[in-house]
Amino acid sequence: MKRIVMLFVVLCFIGLQAGIAQMKSVTGTVTSADDGLGMPGVSVVVKGTTTGTSTDIDGRFSIMASSTDVIVFSFVGMKQQEITVGDQTVINVVMQSETVGMEEVVVVAYGTQKKRDLTSSVANVKAEDLDKMSVVSFENAISGQTAGVQVSTGSRAGEANTIRIRGTSSVSASSQPLYVIDGVPQGDYIMGYTGNNTQISPLSSMNPADIESVQVLKDASASALYGSRASNGVVLITTKTGRKGATKISVDYSLGFQRETDFMDVLNGSEFTELFNEAYFNTFGVEKILGEPEDAINTDWLDAATRTGVVSNFNVSASGGNEKTTFYAGFSHQDEEGYTKGNNFKRITIRTNLEHLISEYVKFGINLSLSKTVNDRSSNNNSVSSVSTSGVLQYPNIPIFGDGSDLFGEEGTFYLGNGINPFNNIAYNLLNEIDQNIHEAVTVRPTVNGFAEIKILDDLKFKTDLSYDYVDLYEKIFFGVNSGDGGGSNGVSQALTFKRDNIVTTSVLTYSKVFKEDHNFDALLGYSYEQTTRNEANVTGQDFPDNSLYTINSAAEISGGGSSITKYSLESYFSRFRYNYQQKYLFEFSIRRDGSSRFGKDERYAVFPAFSAGWIASDEDFMEKYGWLSLAKLRLSYGITGNAEFLSSTTNPNATGANFPSRGLYGTGANYNGNPGLSPTQLQNPGLKWEQTRQFDIGLNLGFLDDRIAFEVDYYIKKTKDLLLSVRLPSTSGYTEFADNVGKLENKGFEFGLNTRNLVGDFKWSTSFNLSFNRNEITDLEGQIVSNGISQAREGEPIGVFYTVPFAGVDPDTGEALFYDLDGNKTTTYSDEFRRVVGDPNPDYTGGITNNFSYKGIDLSVLIQFVQGNDIYWDAGRFAGNSQSLQFNNVKSQLGRWQKPGDITNIPKAELFNGPNRSHSSRFIQDGSFVRIKNITLGYTLPKKVAKQMYLNNVRVYVTAQNWFTFTDYDGHDPEVSSNGTVNVGQGRDFFQAPPSKRFVFGVKIDL
Repeated sequence: MKRIVMLFVVLCFIGLQAGIAQMKSVTGTVTSADDGLGMPGVSVVVKGTTTGTSTDIDGRFSIMASSTDVIVFSFVGMKQQEITVGDQTVINVVMQSETVGMEEVVVVAYGTQKKRDLTSSVANVKAEDLDKMSVVSFENAISGQTAGVQVSTGSRAGEANTIRIRGTSSVSASSQPLYVIDGVPQGDYIMGYTGNNTQISPLSSMNPADIESVQVLKDASASALYGSRASNGVVLITTKTGRKGATKISVDYSLGFQRETDFMDVLNGSEFTELFNEAYFNTFGVEKILGEPEDAINTDWLDAATRTGVVSNFNVSASGGNEKTTFYAGFSHQDEEGYTKGNNFKRITIRTNLEHLISEYVKFGINLSLSKTVNDRSSNNNSVSSVSTSGVLQYPNIPIFGDGSDLFGEEGTFYLGNGINPFNNIAYNLLNEIDQNIHEAVTVRPTVNGFAEIKILDDLKFKTDLSYDYVDLYEKIFFGVNSGDGGGSNGVSQALTFKRDNIVTTSVLTYSKVFKEDHNFDALLGYSYEQTTRNEANVTGQDFPDNSLYTINSAAEISGGGSSITKYSLESYFSRFRYNYQQKYLFEFSIRRDGSSRFGKDERYAVFPAFSAGWIASDEDFMEKYGWLSLAKLRLSYGITGNAEFLSSTTNPNATGANFPSRGLYGTGANYNGNPGLSPTQLQNPGLKWEQTRQFDIGLNLGFLDDRIAFEVDYYIKKTKDLLLSVRLPSTSGYTEFADNVGKLENKGFEFGLNTRNLVGDFKWSTSFNLSFNRNEITDLEGQIVSNGISQAREGEPIGVFYTVPFAGVDPDTGEALFYDLDGNKTTTYSDEFRRVVGDPNPDYTGGITNNFSYKGIDLSVLIQFVQGNDIYWDAGRFAGNSQSLQFNNVKSQLGRWQKPGDITNIPKAELFNGPNRSHSSRFIQDGSFVRIKNITLGYTLPKKVAKQMYLNNVRVYVTAQNWFTFTDYDGHDPEVSSNGTVNVGQGRDFFQAPPSKRFVFGVKIDL
């Protein structure tokens, strides 16, 4: 017995020694495939254990492991690697950048998916693309880079931009896409007071440096899971999160300047005097009413009211984590001086994204952000203080300041008269307006999104989240005692508040399973509820003793005020099923049921289904002989999406009836002999229902030479029916409009995308190209015509066509303007009866091309955007491009006017008060095509060895030029015109719209 015990002890000792002997020290170096240098901070972990370390500053590591262990190497932005130890004691690892191309994972509705498995049309912009462009708004990230997406950039700091995805899908409902940030749908796109100023975008409070990726869901299959608000496409914005590994700290600082892209070339004082004298003589027979041109004052109002604005941006972020907890934290400060005096924008943002694995089965996360923006706003184009308008129209032969003379008044003070000019149309001094007026908008926006994810089974997960988004906007406005915007009052002051809270809760159950390797499927079942509340209040006072006392309590009279509250809610049930067989036959079906408080109880709910399928033909056996073809995938999709974003008026998108279009409304007031009462203001329509868009899409993805060449083409047809429309009523009814479902419209087109890796190796060159063709037509309006000025929605025509009198040139004998009558004959008579469709603001095609070059540490990116074939109605030309209405200053092209019999020109003779010739006509329709070098970025990354000597992981310096070169024949300020981002019928009209800015920025990015 003792021998047996002794033998057992000896065997256990030998086994223990053998076990100990299997544990060994494994060392090695982790290097980057990009430059071959060691990578510090790489996470090195024995899989399935808590044993781990990280690489030192030279990329070296040492860890204890056994022969059967698997070591996992991971680093932010790099592809994770797993290596079995085996007999190795030295393991050297080369880290590759994260997988790209068809194996790339992209964000889709309520989840992620490999790009290879997509059966729908999704465009993707990644964080590195944002970094290369040094963008200041996320809209710039997709402008010119995504097929089928047209972006019209706002011209002033903090201004809302216009985005159209595959054309305009509605007449009087919103055509802005739905924005979803980290899975949370955003509320109203336009917010705040817009009566005398530009619209504010709530997305201006977001820091682009926090964005990980932007996905644009274009077809119905991709967007239908968002149902009721997906008719205009969906923009998914995903913010950065932490990853396992050593903490990474990044600092990015940039400083630069900006100017306008271009301004109209206006007459100087001498030229204006010459032209005005001629016009006065042609009208009244009096010569040189303004004196000799060479004696005239020459004031450049545009130059005096603009500046070289300084822009700075500071970002710092930290990210990292371990097996249980990952985090990302970011802080940014942006300070921007607009190129027009008085326009400034400041933004501070703080964001924290945290995820924690409570146990193997429960994960918790929370995303917090807080932003504050201060926007010194610029007035809109109808205001006296608008630089883009008054800077053009102001008389150039008067001074800015008095000179002590009897004519111009006290020296050093703003001159407020019209000088020797016989008319008083522009008697306000633009610099005085800027100096006297105040318009500041302060927005504080906290958002919180918390979620919990439970792994019920290995293949079954439940996730629920709750988000709260609050916007608090306060605006103070003061038009000075001596300002033109004050409307003749002794100063006008306004205080306005806008508060919006948006609560969204979503619960999703997902199940994914692989059967017998060939059968892969996942299913999703979800519920969502959203409620948005808006509170607005304002008060107006007038008559102030001094400009320094501009608050309401200093007003002699409280002249106006009001408040309102409105609320709407949305309840949704949705489901999705995906199945693929052998990773080459792909199917997806989704369905969503939405209920909106905006509709009557009988039509409140609607169902939005979608189906898509894909076939990866390149994986078939018969394709093996085509080795050069790395991918051939055919896609097909069909689905229905909805639109409930009703605009209660084609000209007033912020009207309060927008949340109650189906209901009969009453207004309050002194209706009964000065006593308070109620009176009807809106007819009810319990049958008002959802606007619906049916979309068919067929697409083809091709990859050549191991995806060094990737080609994509899509053809789509979007048909919208039951258009939400404000139908005009006869005044005898007691109402002016009635909300109803009237008409149909259609968009159809082609989209092309080409991505190539032209050169690889030390010198890299890649190209991305996109091209889109869209045709829009209103197929049925049931006899209705929707008008917004000269812009109309007419059956059989594209939306927003220009409907006015056709211009026929200039009579070479008399210099009079000619027009075409109904029979096509030329006449000097102007009549509204001659009106017809004379222009189309919708472009023939849009696109962009990006070239990226790199050689070792040097990188260069160039993005070119183009828009071709769209018409612009140059409404400003009726005032500034009209030699027959010289009551204002004009542009230099008017120097080519008719002067004597036989002159061949399209510019009539100079004269005054020729009313018909200042009326709307096709004379002011111009080609709005342009090519713009949107972004040029040149960067240099220091060698790793140099950075390490500075105790840094990475250092990159860069210089960026944005919107620096624009090629166009358009006579206005800038061809990128979006007259109103919410009114679809008014697109393509330009009444002195301010041009976007061009920037030149220097920056440095450091990874600690």
